[in-house]
Amino acid sequence: MPKLVSIRAPEVGRRCVAFAWRRIRRNWWLDRKCIGFLVGIGIVFGLSYYFMNVMANVASQRSKLIEDALGTRFTLPDVFFGFIGFVELLWMTDMFDALMFVPTAALVMSHERPWRVVSRLLLAWGLASLIRITTVAITSVPDPRPSCQYVSGNVFTAFTLHRCGDAIYSGHTLIFVVCAMVWTSFAPKNVVGRVLTTCAWGLCVAGSLIVIANRAHYTIDVLLAWYIAPGAWYTVAWFWYWQVTKKGRLLRIEFPVEVGRHRDSDTPEMCQRRRVQLGLTRDGTPYDPVALYLNTMRGEAELTPPMEDAQFEDSLLRPANEKSNSPESEVPMLAMKDSCVVAVDPASSLDDQFDEDFGPEQQPGSSSRDRTHP
Repeated sequence: MPKLVSIRAPEVGRRCVAFAWRRIRRNWWLDRKCIGFLVGIGIVFGLSYYFMNVMANVASQRSKLIEDALGTRFTLPDVFFGFIGFVELLWMTDMFDALMFVPTAALVMSHERPWRVVSRLLLAWGLASLIRITTVAITSVPDPRPSCQYVSGNVFTAFTLHRCGDAIYSGHTLIFVVCAMVWTSFAPKNVVGRVLTTCAWGLCVAGSLIVIANRAHYTIDVLLAWYIAPGAWYTVAWFWYWQVTKKGRLLRIEFPVEVGRHRDSDTPEMCQRRRVQLGLTRDGTPYDPVALYLNTMRGEAELTPPMEDAQFEDSLLRPANEKSNSPESEVPMLAMKDSCVVAVDPASSLDDQFDEDFGPEQQPGSSSRDRTHP
């Protein structure tokens, strides 16, 4: 038995190294444009976090001036303080940060499009941090925790956790909710993924209660984080979908393996259907299938869709009411409905019409941009 182990161990190690290298080349490799984009995101995120710390220091020093002027320190009334007992375990708030962040990092490492998750995470977190810059030092409130410490040094260089005056809104809860949003959008769409997402939201709620129990923040600070973080997340998702996905930009981040492929298990038909819905060719070049169809019907252009599959060209010419049991019937086709040109895909399921991390993909005919009257 020891000989077998000594023989197999190097082989297993080589296989692991080969698997890791293939995954890096397949899912993590970037071109210069994507590298520049990620570097820009990192710089913006770092600056937003730095200036958020500066404004928190300003708020802390202002709270000290207010306390000296009043001659006493008091706490504002808070309904949840009456239901949740006070505990002096501030380390637990940081522990919940780690409990949320470490599994989220593991999810990113195992995802088929990891840089897309990283980009969306940093953009949403950075946007929420920019919002916090505008709120933390605008209105000063008495700190809810009697044992907090004031910042006395240079506001541009001092860095202190759990300082006085760092109230509106909760930065710890922001981390909880953003990480939970990552699990909601990018976790595997199976039973295991749903269970882990539920656990992530459970930790998010528990961490928020710990923040309140330690009097690190008022309840309103925690609630504002719960409101702002999902708003920042879906704002970034909306802009990402229309400015990156639909326009075929940053392809090594958006589609590192193949344009239209979300997961390694996706079939070629699923990838083609997504490309048709997005109006992208195999190489990521955008085109407008509705305008192409209308121009063809008016005789202004020939029907030469820039698609790799000749079946798509046949499907464009097939009437909408034609019944067919041939494989071509599985390909999305354009048809007339209510004086509009719409995309028809009888074989697609409801889940195929939804983007994995944003919601329903915009279907032709659902907005002024996609609807065209002849």
